[in-house]
Amino acid sequence: MTTRMTDPVATTFLKDVRHPLLALHRSILDELRTRHEAEFGAVSPGEFLQIVINGSAYKWLGPLSTLIAALDDVLDSIDDKDATPDARIDMADAVTAMFGAKGRNAAFDAQFLPMLQTSPEVAIANGGVAQQVRAVMPAPTSIPTPAAKD
Repeated sequence: MTTRMTDPVATTFLKDVRHPLLALHRSILDELRTRHEAEFGAVSPGEFLQIVINGSAYKWLGPLSTLIAALDDVLDSIDDKDATPDARIDMADAVTAMFGAKGRNAAFDAQFLPMLQTSPEVAIANGGVAQQVRAVMPAPTSIPTPAAKD
């Protein structure tokens, strides 16, 4: 049985994880730009943005970009009467799913996980997100092991 996050916990988590998610997104984009420019030559920031938005090679980054945009929408609507606790809890669940052990996005992971091994900046930024996710994830329950017989 899983315990659902409460609205106050979800709201605090979303506020706390926003900046680490933005830092992770920025570090991924910086790494992708470095790789792109090494292969194709220098491009302006605007040109690179268009390449990321329109290029099929960068579609895998969409789930993270969409997650951050949705998180911002939820945080922007906290004071609105239309904002619901369920929306905040669902958004917190989406973040923990993307960076937790279960429910991960395979297309994102196929590109992201190797990048963690090759880019210290991405790994450090991911650590900031992971720290926030671990803080709200329930502790794993230990499975008792049988006692050794003498």
